[in-house]
Amino acid sequence: MKNALIIIDMLNDFVDGVLANKDAYEIIPRIKSLLEHARKSEDWVVVYSNDAHKDGDREIKLWGAHAVVGTAGAEVVSDLSPQKSGRELISPKSFYGAFEETGLAEKLKAKGIKNVYLTGQHTNCCVRHTAYGAFRHDFEIFVPKDAVVSFGGESNDDALNYLKTIYGAIITDVQEILAGKS
Repeated sequence: MKNALIIIDMLNDFVDGVLANKDAYEIIPRIKSLLEHARKSEDWVVVYSNDAHKDGDREIKLWGAHAVVGTAGAEVVSDLSPQKSGRELISPKSFYGAFEETGLAEKLKAKGIKNVYLTGQHTNCCVRHTAYGAFRHDFEIFVPKDAVVSFGGESNDDALNYLKTIYGAIITDVQEILAGKS
């Protein structure tokens, strides 16, 4: 395996729950296409990087209760549900970035992963912090611009430009990935 599809915070609470992002509905079919592609190839692993909060977490203090462990809001939306497979990992996180105190970098390196493809929410926050972690751990970063969304009225294009400029992320799209061009 050399590629990891990282699906970030495509959770009920972030799609239509307490911190709903109406734009998230637009990216679900695109992420689903990438997910189906990854599941068909031995060269891919899928990572669900999910907020999984407990009472007292810093994010709860800042954003209110969301994605609380054991609640329906903390579950991945049904269209993208994980499958039980050695190539699909659920990686709970208490902070914005997928690599922050999760052991994810070590798990991916043990599987021979070189490239990470970041999808999901929110380009200007959790995707950004995940890109930082991937950069720190020397992964090649790809971001399909049509499979990520920002929130809070922030510009998705500005967030993508930041990822490209600061972390050297390769900004691509779902069709290029499916065609093997990225």
